[in-house]
Amino acid sequence: MPRVKLSTGSKPILTQKQVSAIKVVYFDYGGSHSSVVAANIHAGKLDSQENPPIEEIFNLPYFDKTQKDDFGKIRRTGTDPEGNDIYVLGTKNGNSGGLITSLVKAQGAAHQFRFVDTMPYVNMWLRIGGWLSRGLSLPFLGRPLIKTGIKQAYPKLKTLVREAGKTRLMEVLE
Repeated sequence: MPRVKLSTGSKPILTQKQVSAIKVVYFDYGGSHSSVVAANIHAGKLDSQENPPIEEIFNLPYFDKTQKDDFGKIRRTGTDPEGNDIYVLGTKNGNSGGLITSLVKAQGAAHQFRFVDTMPYVNMWLRIGGWLSRGLSLPFLGRPLIKTGIKQAYPKLKTLVREAGKTRLMEVLE
């Protein structure tokens, strides 16, 4: 990794090597749709500029494949260009962000993790489609709705990933 100097004027305050890698965990209720797409955008496995073909999304590891035993498990998706490990988590609860962040802080590991909630980007199509596909084991009914939902959510998920990446360095400098 090249050394990039960050400075205030002429004196460097931090080099790229001094910015340690973190674990970025994208989470939602099921860990099967919006979080998987966001994590794969972040890891560079999906084009962050264009909307990829829906078949490419449906072929992602973990996409629409969450099983009961997967809930609460952090599953690795890849690594971003900065060396950060990217993960997906299904929480089985739509409002877990505060709890997860508090637990990590209580363990003194807040500087090692970033949790990114994708639930605000889960639209009606993803909710119903996910429930049919994963909850009722009826993917033939749920996937057409998931397809519509992902197409609508994709631009917002790209923005979320871009914002999550931007704030990383600012946290280190604070």
